[in-house]
Amino acid sequence: MPLINAKGEVIEESGALAERLGPDAKLEDIAPRLNDAALIEIEFPKFRDGRGFTLARTLREHFGYKGDIRAVGHFIPDQFVALAACGFTSFVTPEEHSPAQFAAALSATPEAKQPGQLLRRMVSRAREA
Repeated sequence: MPLINAKGEVIEESGALAERLGPDAKLEDIAPRLNDAALIEIEFPKFRDGRGFTLARTLREHFGYKGDIRAVGHFIPDQFVALAACGFTSFVTPEEHSPAQFAAALSATPEAKQPGQLLRRMVSRAREA
């Protein structure tokens, strides 16, 4: 499974040790270790499970995490722009989708450059909680 960056380009593995989070992770539990983590992997068990979007956004905005946030698991090219907008910087592409499909998602339509209305509502709700 290829590793790509937010531009859809294939990149090499950095070799950094990863802190892996499931979709139900409690970020407060790992907060003391964030400064030591160069890479945080967020798992997507299903492409319909959007909790990883919230985890990434919260890591960036609430905890100020500056390192690499990597999406792993089941996500689709249609979600690529929204994943990057939420703070993901690298992606292990699922076997069923080539890196080219993710790169193509970047230039699909002008509307695809911004997260959809549903995602904006979800992020707003997460911020209010």
